Amino acid sequence: MKTYILTLLLLCVSCLSSAQGDDLFREFKKEPCAEYVMIPSYVMAIGKMFMNDDPDARMAKKVKTIRVLDMERCPKEVRRRFERRVNALRRKGYEPMIRVNEDGEQAHIYIRIKDDLVHELLIACSEADECTLVQIKGKFTKEDMTQLIDDQLSHKDER
Repeated sequence: MKTYILTLLLLCVSCLSSAQGDDLFREFKKEPCAEYVMIPSYVMAIGKMFMNDDPDARMAKKVKTIRVLDMERCPKEVRRRFERRVNALRRKGYEPMIRVNEDGEQAHIYIRIKDDLVHELLIACSEADECTLVQIKGKFTKEDMTQLIDDQLSHKDER
């Protein structure tokens, strides 16, 4: 009996921690002047039918859903509250992948890993007059993530 109760408790805790990124969207998309866009899985599935087989398409085919929240026109108090909530993500089941704090601009990239696969990528960017949150759900290997970063760095060098 104790085993069943412990298993149920662990399941509840994991469900609560997995909803933290979703909670951010739920809380802040309702703010005045916030702009929210979601590309659900069925739209992603339709888009995947038209992709070829280049490296970018292979990565895109692993994406299940994308959500974007832009709070550029929200009041300053809302943006500050957003920054505090993003900083608390580390304690909520997300692993920090990249954190950049430069010239008043902050960028945080968090990942959620399960069974050696990245199931969620959460990107939060904020500066004095702008905040953006991007969530990408799918199943990516660590090699996929490394390849994505390397590709972006090589494109940056070309510019």
